[in-house]
This record gives sequence, structure tokens and C-alpha cells, in this order.
Amino acid sequence: MKQFILALLCLQALIISARAQATYFYPNSGPVNPAVPTPEQFLGYPIGSHHTRYDRIVAYFQELARISDKATFEVFGKSYEQRPLVVLIITSPANHSRLEDIRQKHLQRNTSTAYDNEPLVVQIAANVHGNEASGGESALLTAYYLLASESEEVKNWLDNMVIIIEPVQNPDGRDRFNTWVNMHKANSLVADPIDREHTEVWPGGRMNHYWFDPNRDWFLLVHPEAQARAQFIHKWRPYVFVDHHEMGTNSTFYFDPGKPSSNNPLVPDRLYKQVYPKFSKYFEQAMNSIGSQYFTREVFDKLYPGYGSSYINFYGGAGFLFEQASSRGHVQETPTGQITFAFAIRNQFLSALATLRGAQAERDELLNMRREFFRIIREQAARSPIKGYVFGDANDATRTNAFVNLCLQHEVEVYEVETPFNLNGNRFEKGSAYIVPTEQPNYIIVRSLFEKSIPYADSLFYDASTWSIIHAFNLPHAEIRTPFTKGARITAPKVATPAAIEKATYGYLIRWTDYNAAQAVYQLLNGGAVVQSAFRPFSMMLNGKTENFGYGTILLPIQQQKISPDSLFNLLKKVQRQARIAVHGISTGRSMDGIDLGSNYMRTLKKPEVLMIVGQGVSPYEAGEVWHLLDQRIGMPISKADISNVNRVNLNRYNVIVMVNGSYNFDKNFIDRLKMWVQDGGTLIAQKSAVEWAIRNGITREKLMPADTAKNPKPVRYDYDNAVYIEGAKSIGGIILEMDVDTTHPIGFGFHSRKVSIFRNGTTFLKPSENPYNTVGQYTANPLIGGYVSSANLKKMQNAPAIVVSGEGAGRVILFADNPNFRGIWYGSNRLFINAIIFGNNINVPTVGSNQQEE
Repeated sequence: MKQFILALLCLQALIISARAQATYFYPNSGPVNPAVPTPEQFLGYPIGSHHTRYDRIVAYFQELARISDKATFEVFGKSYEQRPLVVLIITSPANHSRLEDIRQKHLQRNTSTAYDNEPLVVQIAANVHGNEASGGESALLTAYYLLASESEEVKNWLDNMVIIIEPVQNPDGRDRFNTWVNMHKANSLVADPIDREHTEVWPGGRMNHYWFDPNRDWFLLVHPEAQARAQFIHKWRPYVFVDHHEMGTNSTFYFDPGKPSSNNPLVPDRLYKQVYPKFSKYFEQAMNSIGSQYFTREVFDKLYPGYGSSYINFYGGAGFLFEQASSRGHVQETPTGQITFAFAIRNQFLSALATLRGAQAERDELLNMRREFFRIIREQAARSPIKGYVFGDANDATRTNAFVNLCLQHEVEVYEVETPFNLNGNRFEKGSAYIVPTEQPNYIIVRSLFEKSIPYADSLFYDASTWSIIHAFNLPHAEIRTPFTKGARITAPKVATPAAIEKATYGYLIRWTDYNAAQAVYQLLNGGAVVQSAFRPFSMMLNGKTENFGYGTILLPIQQQKISPDSLFNLLKKVQRQARIAVHGISTGRSMDGIDLGSNYMRTLKKPEVLMIVGQGVSPYEAGEVWHLLDQRIGMPISKADISNVNRVNLNRYNVIVMVNGSYNFDKNFIDRLKMWVQDGGTLIAQKSAVEWAIRNGITREKLMPADTAKNPKPVRYDYDNAVYIEGAKSIGGIILEMDVDTTHPIGFGFHSRKVSIFRNGTTFLKPSENPYNTVGQYTANPLIGGYVSSANLKKMQNAPAIVVSGEGAGRVILFADNPNFRGIWYGSNRLFINAIIFGNNINVPTVGSNQQEE
């Protein structure tokens, strides 16, 4: 009897708690189906009282799909840490019975009214930043409400819409954050902002596994989460896509429209002038109904195609952004009182319902917007003087194929070059060059991929001011302005297929021009091979034909190996299967021209042992970019030492140390040890503010460009409200610059053209080196390729050093004024960084006036 009474009391408590939650989150919901478990009933705690683990969110969605004929659960990909990427597709049972038919007809509405009565597709997504957790929790409430509510409004939604809910876009980051806040939560909640619950340790939960911002990856598609998500988006092409975010604790709630001057000029303006204002009324009503404060039109741009809230805009849909003030834990103080996790979740949940309400009411507007979108871009493409773009590097199949595959992931049409031709000083041939015509359905994505600049109405940018991806790959390319013949359309990802290796008697050669040569070299070194590199070019007779081999060419001499000829051959075959590069067998060390293969200019490479300093004060984005580059592209392990532990590190274990942008506060002991390590032969690679640190602490003798000390002739007065525009315009938010690279220097090995594009988003300016051989990369006289930069900053960059290698004792310090690895997509400039890793220990900086001949 006691057990029965106890069970009855527990049930009553659950009912009371559920009612309390219903009253708070959806007080006017009406009747609900009791067979559908609430999130609290399934999880065992009220929403907002605890941060829900990702696996429990997935399990709840699976349970909803199991018990309801209105829901389908789907896994569409995996994260780096092997967490499933999931969606719950919700619509009426009748629609579920013909879901694929609906999808197919929905995709045909771009130019036709034939299927206007088919359900509208709407996608709700959240938590792309792992520590912006309220959106993920609100997705639980949204899914429950849509499946349990028996209101006429919800029934009408499900009859007329296919609603896709992706609860968490960044499960790795979310679980990192959830673990942190849950492990520091007390029974008596602490609202003090300084409490450990509200102050995550570095790098925090915002980023993905490799510390990248996944809300910048929709356009770049570097990571598996974004790649899988883009494929899913193109499978469904929703009319509405909403992205739930969080922002600073002391803010309120943001919904679109955003900053008017930051709308993308390539997107037809019906979206900005009609759709956003109409939908904002529904968001406004939702926030007014509970008295939540909000704002619009002040920040957050729609320029960049790589946000979740903007990507669909480039395909005829409407992307919406919600930004909710974050409790960054369970409750936190603000100037206007405490903000709770539950409060943040409620705002997100009600804005999701407002989205569905708006989509249902503005259905005709959305259908007309998409049809008008495709009509306008067809007209724009037809009028454009540019008929297509041709690109390709015959010397680097890996880099060329990577760009082709990126285009395919965005559903851009790509064709082979059928007949060889020359254009703008480049030769484009079948098999190594490709054409992207402009007259195609995805015309504005094509423009975004290739155009180096677009017109701006403002000089303030939430993110980068340019994103011309063809320059990130540094591929030879040209605009086609005359009629052309297309070859076969590329329909499957491109993969290099080099000829099989033939066993050699003297050695093997690998050109350094292919991006994957670095991967091959590291794997060969790791496999015990003796690997040499040519520091001068040469030519050899191969198969009756003279072949030229440039700077950096890799030689594996057979007789000098510590492993047997058969072991070397088998290792090479394994490496070729992975790297997909050409390997040439040779029977002599005598060249036709240039150095012979026993020359002193053939240097033996050391296996890189790399240490990177990470931790508080260091940019997790730039550190993650290095980690990802070496791990994913080369297969090279990199030790990541926390800045708080550097005094425990035995520096002699490493021959390369990397310091990315950040604030470094080392004691004198470590600085002295680092100086000695460099002097003894180590290679220090520094980026951006780490360059400034190295110079100020005497690690290198190079100098920074002095600050502009020019005085105005008289004091200047500005209006207070203009400060954000005047001072903001002086920053460098993200531009593409042209750099002249010394291709005879090991840092420039593998580049055929001296002109290399590089991304800049910092204000580190190097002074010209006193040693004329130290400047490997220098901005050109007119360096700006794309993006906004103030005239004062542009003047500082003209003919200024961009990459300097300074000899310090037996070692060297390699200074990058910019970040060559930006967001993992800069295949062109990150080869410079890879060269610094691979060749760094063999760089001997010439001394002016000395005899450099080696004996």
C-alpha cells in the first residue's frame, strides 16, 4: 500500500510539474495527446533545469518517431567524434504516406505553379555553436508540441507543411559545453557571472572538434558536418530555414530583418524588402505575448553565404536568424535581473512556432519569392558579359579536384574542357581544366565562388568582406566572355588516378607541385624512408621524353635507404594509394640539365616533430586550423601544449614550434629557453600577433612597421554616434590580397606562378627586412583582390613584407603577417605553411656579403 501511495504521489508530482512547464512554455496550447511523452517525462527532469546530453535528445526524437505516425527519424551524417547528425521530419500521416512524392514535386516548383498545393517545406535548426544550448532544448519542446497538440492550428500546419527539425548542428561542441555546465551546477544555483559554471575553459564549446566555427562552413564545406548538411539541404531545398543562436548574456532577443546595408546585393531584394518584414510581424507578436524585449536591424549581416541563416537565400529560400541572450549555464545575473536557461528556451521555442505561423500565413509570398528568384537570376545570367569561368592547374590534380568537388557539393554545374585553349596567359587543357557556365540555376552561387568583389553599402562587416573561393585555391582561372563548347558534365567527385609505380633501380622522383606531395613525404619519412629534396631544378629523360622537375622535387635514392629496395617499393605503393600522386622511377642520377641527383643542392629532409602552443589567450580558430591541416590533410601528429604547461615541455623533443595569433605571457625562463632552442637549430613559425610577440621579445631581429605617428594639423571633432562607423572602418575584417612569392625559396617551392592570393584579417605589419633574401612573400604594389579595406591600411600593405624568414643562430624564425590556413579552405596559401613545416629545418638564411658556396 505504501508503495502504491508513493507511486501515486510521484505521478501527481509529474503531472503538476508537467502542467507547470506547459503553463510556462505554451500556456494556450489546448488539448494534447497524452500518449506522446513530454520531454520532461522522457528525460526525468524539467526542461531548463539541466542541459540535456545530445544522446538523450537523439533518443527522445527516436521515441517520438516510434510512437507517432506523424514523425520520421533520419540520420544524415556523422560528426568527427562519431555522433549521428539527425533530423525529425514532422507532417500529417497522409503526407508521410507519400513523402518522397511530395519532395519531388516540391523541387519542381522553382519555375512552375503546377504543384503549388503541395506542402511547404520548412526547416528548424539549432545549436550550430555548441555553447548556445537553448535552441537545442527548444527543439525538444517544438517536436513535442507539433506531435502532441490537437489544436486546429497545428493540424493545419501538418496538413500543409513538411517540418524538418535538426535539434543540434554541432553535437561535439554541445556535449563539450553541456558537460562543463552540468558538472559545475549546484543545487542552489549560482547566478554570479564569475562562477566557474559560466566561464568555460579554453577552447570552450562553441566550436567543432577541430575548433572551427561551423556557422562559417556552409559555403566552404571543409568539415563532414557541413558536407552532410549541405547534401541534406539540397535534397529538400526548404522555403524557410531558421537558425537558433545565442549571444551575450546582457543582450535581449534578436530576429530578422538584419542590418539593411549588409544584405547581399546578389540576392533578389524581394527577400529583404517583403519577406523579412512580413515574417518579423509574427516574431514581434510572439515576443510581445510574453513581454520579452527584442531588437532588429542593428547588426548581423546576410552578406556571407556561409551562415546557416543565409545559405538558403542563395537558392531561393528565406533564411532567418534568432539570437537569444544566453544564460551560459542555468541562471546568470544581468543589469536587468537574472536570466534563466528556461527563459532563453521559451523565447527560442515561441519564435519557432512563430516561424511556422508565418510560413503558413505567407505561403503564397514564399512560393512567389522562389519563382521570382529563379526568373531574376535567369535574366541576370543571360545579360551577363561573363559566359563562364575556366579553371585548373595541370600540375596539381589534388587542388583542382578539390575545387571541382566543392562546386558539385553546392550543386553547381561543372564541365570538362573539350578543346585546349589559352586565356589570360594560362593554358587550359582537357583532363586538367574545367568550365563553370554562368547560365545555370545556381548562378549567384557561381558568382559568389568566382567574383573577387561585390559592391558594398557599408564599411562595417560582421565577418569577412570577401569570400571568392577560387582565390582560396589559388588556381589559374579566367572569365570566358565569348561562346564556348562544353565537354562532358562532371557528375561524380573527381579523384586523381596516377599511373602505377614501376620498380626502379636508382631511385624515385615525386614532383612537389601536387598538394598531396606533403602527405606523401610525411608518410614516407614516418615509414623509415630516406627522403631528399631538390633545392634547384633539373630535367631527366623518362620513357624517351625530357621531363622537367622543379624546386622541391622529392628524391628517394634506393642505395642510401635504411630499408630494403622491396620495402621501399611497397611503402611507395601504399603511400601512392593514399596520396594519389605520380611517382617516377629512374635508373640514373645524371640529369639532362640542372643539378645532378648527388648535388649538394639535394638536401635530406628530417621528419617534422611539431609542437603548437595552445590555451587561454591563443586563438582557438587558428590553432584548430593548424591542427586540422596537419592531421586531416597530411596525417601528421602535432603535440598541443597548453600555455600553462610550457615550462614542463622538453623543447628538444621538437624541431618545429608553431605559435598562432594570440596573447602570450611567458616568463623569462621560457623565453630564454625558446631563444636557445631556435639558436640551436629549431624552426619557430609565428602568425600575426605571435609575430609581434616574437619580435618584441628578441626571438628574431626583424622589425615591425612603426605605428602611424602623423598628427592632424588641428583637433578633429566627430559626432559620438558615428564612432562605430569611423573606427570600425579602420579594422581589417577580411580581405584577399595578392602576394609576390619567391618560388626559389623553400617556402615557395611547388608554386609555378609568383602571384599567390592570401587572406588577411589582422593588422600585423612587418618592416622590410635588412637582409634582402629574408622576404619570401611581399604584397604587390596594388595588392587588393577583393574586400573592403581603408585607404590608410591599404597604403601600409603596398609592397610590404608578408612572409619573412629570419636566420637566428643555427635556426630560423618564419614570420607570417597573415593566417595562411584561414578556415581550412585556403589550399593555395596553406601550402606555404606546409612548406615551412617540411622544409624549415633545411632553410639556411643567406648572410649578405658572405660566400654561400658549400664545399
